[in-house]
Amino acid sequence: MKNKYVYIQAKVIAIRWYLENLLANFNSANPKNKKLFIHIPKNAGMTIRRSDVLQNKIVVARPNIFKTSKYSQDLLKTMKSTGDHHGFEHARWKDIHPRITNSHTSFAIIRNPWDRVVSRFFFAKLAIEVQNKSPKAYADTSSFEAFLEERHKWGGKEYMWHRAIRGWYPAFDHVSDEKETVQCECLRFESLDHDICKYFNISTMTRPRNVTGLNKGSYMDIYSPKTIQIVADWYQKDIKTWGFDFDTGAQRNTMYS
Repeated sequence: MKNKYVYIQAKVIAIRWYLENLLANFNSANPKNKKLFIHIPKNAGMTIRRSDVLQNKIVVARPNIFKTSKYSQDLLKTMKSTGDHHGFEHARWKDIHPRITNSHTSFAIIRNPWDRVVSRFFFAKLAIEVQNKSPKAYADTSSFEAFLEERHKWGGKEYMWHRAIRGWYPAFDHVSDEKETVQCECLRFESLDHDICKYFNISTMTRPRNVTGLNKGSYMDIYSPKTIQIVADWYQKDIKTWGFDFDTGAQRNTMYS
């Protein structure tokens, strides 16, 4: 029954993709003044997507605007095989159809990679140990060190950029094209309210959403010199691109840094 559902879902997505592309010149669902939001997992994406203030100002990734219908079908097959939700909204800039990326300014939220990994760790603990939404085998959350080892299992697996817990791809991969040129205007997670209000010319931002809340201290408290270096090595492209230090937000190559 589940296989049949995935098959039907893939076919429906393919039909809708072809129809939307066929009627693209007559479709007003994505007015040009809206900005394309590239939602990097655990980078305040739910706060952006569910904001009443931003609802009519952004375009969010969905199968209808992916580069091909096959992308959606392959994504569904992959996630079915791993027991994951598809996470359509986490598509990278390079996964979106050129008719969208050529006609919309794109933006993304960039977060300190050491902070982001800790957020993903506690998000995993919440899903597995507290909410029981995922089985214990889904990820090793017995310790932070054990969770870091998950990168060797999932780090290079295709389509895992769509997942928060199993997604070990750098933020750079989400916002760059095939030639490794950044194509998104980047805002800082650590200065989210300031950057969003200035970027969209609004007076106030809506409250944060999807906050895990398990870690009562700072992400920096979780680390040892060894684990600091593990994350630094793994996310060196993010650190080099945006000038992160262990205890700072992005210091270069964002809109307001």
